[in-house]
Amino acid sequence: MNGEKSEVGIGRRERKKKQTREALEQAALRLFREKGYDRTTVRDIADEVDVSQRTFFRYFPSKEAVLFGNWEESLELLRRLILGRPEGEPVFVALYRAALELAEADKENEAWLLTVKGLAEKSRRIGEYERTVIYPGFERVVAEALAERMGVDMAKDPRPRILAAVSVAAWTTARRIWMESGGRLSVSDILSRTFGSLVETIPEGGMQGPRGVPGNAQATGREGVKRARFAGRRP
Repeated sequence: MNGEKSEVGIGRRERKKKQTREALEQAALRLFREKGYDRTTVRDIADEVDVSQRTFFRYFPSKEAVLFGNWEESLELLRRLILGRPEGEPVFVALYRAALELAEADKENEAWLLTVKGLAEKSRRIGEYERTVIYPGFERVVAEALAERMGVDMAKDPRPRILAAVSVAAWTTARRIWMESGGRLSVSDILSRTFGSLVETIPEGGMQGPRGVPGNAQATGREGVKRARFAGRRP
């Protein structure tokens, strides 16, 4: 009986935390639109939700972070998607399809992303946060997942980091093109073009694929991404 009450209590606390977090995000977005990002302070956001600044920082490490929600959850989802791809699948095919699945899972946040883009155009601090925190975070997770798939130690083998860097570049380029279109273009089509361009740029034999697949077009996924690209195939 006591155990049941404890579980109910935990459930209520988690719901309360979720509600507070969402309230802070919505208040921040509203204030950023009304006052401008640079003129809005953490105190302004906290006061809007009737909580302390200390409470704000329990949920977000900085004012910039409130714009990116639970992006750490996206990192963990991406890790699972990469590791969940079939063993032996060419590396760029695996990354391309994982990126497609991540974009599909994040579809409900598209309007929010376009709003962030508009704010970033007026404040360089948001763009700096993306470049110094968000993108390196994705690069790290992709590299770690690839190292696990390939069965290598990143401290001794640079390939996971190299593959992660170019793959995240393809992903961020696709994201930028989509935002510049105002969300009118298809995310899947843009990803197929950016990853297609990526595998066409890397010469055959230049990289070894996951779990020791030889470094050729099959390893990088040149043909696999091309087929998915031109056939419009989804994962």
